[in-house]
Amino acid sequence: MRINQYLSVCMFQLKVHLDCDNKNEYLIETEDVLKQLESAFSIIEKLKPDISLFPEMTYLERYEKKYQELSISKIIVAGSYYKNGINTTVVFENGKKHEFSKDYASGAEPMARKIPFLQPKEFLKNKIKQHEFWIKGKKIYILNCMEYYHIAYYMARDEELRDNLFGVFTICSNSNTHVFEEETVCIHNHNENLYTFTLNCVSTYKGDSYGDGKSYIYGPVSIHEKEWLIKEGIESKKNVCHVLSLSNQNAQYAYGKFVFPENLSRFGRSDYYLNNPRDIVVKNL
Repeated sequence: MRINQYLSVCMFQLKVHLDCDNKNEYLIETEDVLKQLESAFSIIEKLKPDISLFPEMTYLERYEKKYQELSISKIIVAGSYYKNGINTTVVFENGKKHEFSKDYASGAEPMARKIPFLQPKEFLKNKIKQHEFWIKGKKIYILNCMEYYHIAYYMARDEELRDNLFGVFTICSNSNTHVFEEETVCIHNHNENLYTFTLNCVSTYKGDSYGDGKSYIYGPVSIHEKEWLIKEGIESKKNVCHVLSLSNQNAQYAYGKFVFPENLSRFGRSDYYLNNPRDIVVKNL
């Protein structure tokens, strides 16, 4: 008997305002942002996803206990924040808090002037383990924005890293989602049995429009389910591995149950056919 064939995932594309000084970037804690987070927490409590994601730069210490509570037997990727001048990813796993520094930065980030460029092989040798988490017997990797752009291609093609790998989960706050998505298409051209969940935010940065939303999911989607997603009005592109994308202007969330890749029958011909994904929800926050 096969058990635990699906991982449920919920990703929250928040609409936020960011600013910076010569050392740090930071989230402006408006009433609207707090309402979005409270709404997201309610959704998590209702749907009980195995993995929940919040965008880069949206972690708020005031909700520390809430993140811990929601992560019991789950994983909450709470976003990131600047700690001692360095963008730091925050993950809660079964009530335990994990923090690790972002190792690649764009030129727009204050921290870019402080960190040396890290060769991908050095990252994969010395850094990758802190990004590795396990849930329901499956391995996932959690990356922060430019880490995905520099590293995910190598991860998807590395025999050891992709062993028992469910997917790569990336939190972002950027205005070049299309560039990331081009990289994602390349990754899925080489590895069809992998999920990538790329979560961006819709944002202003220093008062100007910046984060362009367009969060997306790629993975081994069954052909019939893809047809239904299109009929239901959920944005699904022609690429065979594209599952869905979110808006470029709204605070939204996406939820679904995603089958373990090795159990997927794309065309429904197997005696063990499982729809994939299941129970997809895309709504405004």
